[in-house]
Amino acid sequence: MNPFEHVKNLHTKKRRWEDFNDEEKKAFNVYIINKTLSFNPNYLDIVSITQKYSTDQISQKEVFNIYFSLLPNKFRFYRWIKGAKNTKNKENAEYLAMHFNVSTREAYDYLKILDKKTIKSITKNYKNDPQRKAIQSS
Repeated sequence: MNPFEHVKNLHTKKRRWEDFNDEEKKAFNVYIINKTLSFNPNYLDIVSITQKYSTDQISQKEVFNIYFSLLPNKFRFYRWIKGAKNTKNKENAEYLAMHFNVSTREAYDYLKILDKKTIKSITKNYKNDPQRKAIQSS
């Protein structure tokens, strides 16, 4: 049983803590449960209070029982917040890495230092001249 199944169980209330075997009890990761529940803005107060005491004062069983008794029966999944992927920065970093003959990681630093006009002129040269791109990358 993974932590997300535990969250679902806390809402459906099908199984109590005593119904789990030792492996399922170990899978109750308090940190992940708190993080998952905190995506629901209605649960922030409950999670905040529980998290405050769950670090060293109360056990997994007690955390489970708190959530089991306080959470409503209605289950609603809230998506994890993910960082936005910026493909334009990746492409620009690759062009800068070729231009300055540095690693892509260093090129990301160059993106922060250089002004937009300079970056645009460098990337424009590589986009317009495919032969230059091939020569630089080999």
